[in-house]
Amino acid sequence: MADSRKQLRMVKNIVLCLLLPFWAMQGVAQIKWSKSTTPLTNKDWQNYSTTYQPPEDENTKPVLVTAIPYNGIYSHEDEYGLPFSMSPGNSLFGFVSRLSAKTQQLFTYDSSNVYFITPGIHPSNAALYEYRVLLNGEKVMVPWTTVKQFTDDKFQLNNFKKHLGFLGGFKTTWGNAIVVELRKTGSDLLVASSAVCWVETKPRLLQIYTPGDLEDLLSMLKTSYNPYSPEVPSGELLKWKTRYASNQLDPETGLPKKLVLQPGESSVIFYLRSGIFKRNAIEYQLLKNNKVEVNWQPNDNDNSFIRVKQLTYGDYQLFIRYSAQRHNVTQYSFEVKPAWYQTGLFKLVAGFLLVAFIAAIYLLYRLIQQQRRTRAEEAKKQQLALELKAIHTQLNPHFIFNSLSSIQGLINTNDIKAANQYLSEFGSLMRNTLTGADKNFTTLANDISTIDNYLKLEQLRFGFTYTICTDPGIDVRETDVPFLLLQPIVENAVKHGVAGMQERGAITVTFKRHDNNIIASVGDNGNGFPDKAAAGYGLKLTRDRITLLNQTMSDRSLHLTIEDNMPGTVVKINFINWLI
Repeated sequence: MADSRKQLRMVKNIVLCLLLPFWAMQGVAQIKWSKSTTPLTNKDWQNYSTTYQPPEDENTKPVLVTAIPYNGIYSHEDEYGLPFSMSPGNSLFGFVSRLSAKTQQLFTYDSSNVYFITPGIHPSNAALYEYRVLLNGEKVMVPWTTVKQFTDDKFQLNNFKKHLGFLGGFKTTWGNAIVVELRKTGSDLLVASSAVCWVETKPRLLQIYTPGDLEDLLSMLKTSYNPYSPEVPSGELLKWKTRYASNQLDPETGLPKKLVLQPGESSVIFYLRSGIFKRNAIEYQLLKNNKVEVNWQPNDNDNSFIRVKQLTYGDYQLFIRYSAQRHNVTQYSFEVKPAWYQTGLFKLVAGFLLVAFIAAIYLLYRLIQQQRRTRAEEAKKQQLALELKAIHTQLNPHFIFNSLSSIQGLINTNDIKAANQYLSEFGSLMRNTLTGADKNFTTLANDISTIDNYLKLEQLRFGFTYTICTDPGIDVRETDVPFLLLQPIVENAVKHGVAGMQERGAITVTFKRHDNNIIASVGDNGNGFPDKAAAGYGLKLTRDRITLLNQTMSDRSLHLTIEDNMPGTVVKINFINWLI
């Protein structure tokens, strides 16, 4: 256990040696190579950090300096617990244990080349030293060879002499290591060595700060915040135990497996274990409900905090990666709960109320429209009633005129008895007519009685015969018909049909049932109408009246036809759907 701690401290010290001197000399120690020795440009080299171990005597013992790309990161969260195994049974510490005690044991998280420099080796003494490059301390990549490349006049590294030896740049795949060894020519004793391991890594979370944790964040920044080695107070993670059940916490990090933000919490800050000092070192992507909300982009600030904001309710997934290792991604899920007015139940109720409101508005609109139509129909019915009454008023004088003409004829023939009888029947007929004068409809029985009275009167004058037949399937007392609708037709049959035929004349009035219809016929054996389209004023008024009645009735109607009977004429009125 003590050896393990000692090894961890050794690694930490080496890493600090790797990073801290670079920051101290960052403004002046930019390495510049001549075009003939390396493809690196000045801009490329600014992304490298160099190790440095002060030599005892540069003139007698050269130094091996390693330049590793740092990619804007102070330190990684896994620096102090690296799995240095290169292959089963072979560890980094194992294969360098036989080397010099001052062997640099380093690691890189970048897939780029690692470069090696040898201060103390110059063109004048290069032949005295040789180096080789090994893969995982075993496979020879570059055999023992003398140093043949050197830095140019513009390069200055600390107080070392110029024209330093340049061994080149090397790289390998993840999980492997490159070892560079330096010795005197022909000697087995190593002067210096450096081992670099290519380690895969990905960002890891150290702490999460919600809007309710801002005081903890500010307190940490004021007291214990260290950008080189991120950490939080030991008791700060205990807050998650009070908010979540133990099975909802990650046993390794102590953080919630899935963070749940309350309604209105529109931002959250994720604190990484790595020490980041350049925003481009970290990239993140945000998905909401499995759709890209924020596409891959560099961090917003040059630090170890990733802040996502302007969150609305939904399920989120945060993906984080180092720009140097885009294939290794850390994923974290969290949720923002909806407010009460954003819940499915509220939307369902609101939707129902909205539909109900729209339906109520629609029904109110339909009601208003119906009321308007009803008022219009009532006005139309009143207008039609006035027109029907006007026609009715015109029919009465027409009927009275014909009756008085008949009485006058009887008086002129000195048939006083017949005239008196006619007057008596005429009075009864007038009483029936006046009784129904204000009615549009009467029973079929009353209408037949009126027709019968009229025909009796005319029979006294002209001597014709008549019959009235009713279908037994028609209930004459329960069936309503328009008042005096057939009367003008019967008068036409008398006046234009049988008036001059005396006893030879015959009139037939029938009421037959056909399904739900009543077919009323008035026939005579006279010479017929000279012009069926305008055969008498009474028939014209009847046509007009039928037209108006059809406009007032929606479920039934009337249809008038005139047929030649050879001899005579038959006028029919079809009462359609009258017995429903």
